[in-house]
Amino acid sequence: MFFKKKIDQKFYPFMPIELDLRRFFPRNDLKNLSCLMVGAGSGFSALARQMPYLPWGRLDYLDVHEPYLDQAKCEFYEAENVGFLLGDIRTFDTSGYDYVFMFDILEHLPKEDSLAVMDKIKCKQIIFIPLEKEFRPNVYGAKSQDHLSLWTEEDFKNRGYKTEVLTNFHQEGGRIFSALWAIKK
Repeated sequence: MFFKKKIDQKFYPFMPIELDLRRFFPRNDLKNLSCLMVGAGSGFSALARQMPYLPWGRLDYLDVHEPYLDQAKCEFYEAENVGFLLGDIRTFDTSGYDYVFMFDILEHLPKEDSLAVMDKIKCKQIIFIPLEKEFRPNVYGAKSQDHLSLWTEEDFKNRGYKTEVLTNFHQEGGRIFSALWAIKK
């Protein structure tokens, strides 16, 4: 069962400015806005840990892997309404949202599918994605965690996204690679 509890904002997780989600939207208006968080994931990333503290009017999680949604249900949320939806962004209707967040999602789809998803979303998109030169192995076990596409900053700039590269952001398995914020209104 999901329970809502008021979260003390003074305990917002410490974030370096380049990862702090609050810089991307007007904080005072969140209660009047809706957000779709594509991919609940394990919930342990710095980006995912911030979501419960943001006071959206509506926050929906969408994931293809039900155990990730079950884990997300265990959190307390500042959002007025929180939903947990089992589904695939490729076929999901995003028209009812003000924001769509996709953190470490697009690389798990074939590139053509990811591009189609990006094109169909008409609200503000905030994307965070690794800029890998080769595929990383799936250490999570869930098939949805396989990496199926590689991306560059130009992939987003050419489609009208504002970008910000975090150079040498990831260190994993002895490899170092950058990450990218891509924002489109």
